[in-house]
Amino acid sequence: MLKEIWSHIFEFDKIIIHRHVSPDPDALGSQLGLAELIRCNYKDKVVKTVGFNEPSLAWMGQMDEVCDEDYEGALVLIMDTANSARIDDSRYKLGAKLIKLDHHPVVEEYADINYTDTAASSTSEIVVNLYQANREAYHLQLSQEAASCLYTGIIADSGRFLYDNTTIDTLSAAQLLYSCEINRNKIHENLYRRSLNIVQAQGYVLSQFEVSEAGVAFFKMPLDIQKSYHLTTGTRSALVNTLANIEGILVWVCLFENEDGRIRANIRSNGPIINEVAAKFDGGGHPKASGAMLSKWEDCQGLLDELGEVCLKYKLEV
Repeated sequence: MLKEIWSHIFEFDKIIIHRHVSPDPDALGSQLGLAELIRCNYKDKVVKTVGFNEPSLAWMGQMDEVCDEDYEGALVLIMDTANSARIDDSRYKLGAKLIKLDHHPVVEEYADINYTDTAASSTSEIVVNLYQANREAYHLQLSQEAASCLYTGIIADSGRFLYDNTTIDTLSAAQLLYSCEINRNKIHENLYRRSLNIVQAQGYVLSQFEVSEAGVAFFKMPLDIQKSYHLTTGTRSALVNTLANIEGILVWVCLFENEDGRIRANIRSNGPIINEVAAKFDGGGHPKASGAMLSKWEDCQGLLDELGEVCLKYKLEV
């Protein structure tokens, strides 16, 4: 299927690439990396990226200006997005053909061609696989700029190769990208630099979080507290792993109030499978890294209770 996908990239003269809302480094890395991969091999193609410019990740690159007419006769690719509701910019439907590339468990097959590889650490790794599957047949070159974006996505989603989604294929992909003479130190510096307000917000989390008897840790961050630390939907993601690697904690949940009053839950696990619970609360994701959406604060306890049950079951099995 990777060969079929590139045949469509080769065929179309106009290509527009989308990804999910509230982009993380893998969403941007796969989007910008694929765009640059196509541009550097096909100078005559028009390749554009679409979506909100997340200020905290501006160092990775900027989106393009795209008008409705650009979609006429265009190939549209959606990166790192399991369901259509999370696609940034609904104009993705205006293209001539739609392709989905993703590594999340399948939620919705919304494209003409749906390629999902849940064994991949990241969608950026899938783009590397796409390149490798077609480089000989199409004499493809991988630029330093494309490699830098893809490496950033892999590093972020694999937790610098610490997460258990890291495989031999992940390391092989990283080796290939590193051979493109990327500035690995600069990428790491940009990716893991913390601003003062983030450090202060992490202090708030560490002073406010609670832990249940089942081993579920959680904190609640109302909108006014987020604003007091100058957090945005993009920068608050830096708080998600503040409670990681604490002895006795199996699952941790970050509960953020959104502007519309709903509660965004970022859920992470050191062992128990959590995405099935997240799916019950308007969410989903990976087995050990998921998200959910709750209507109001009062609904949070139901989520925490179900996660507690998963933790207790996990303790009996290990």
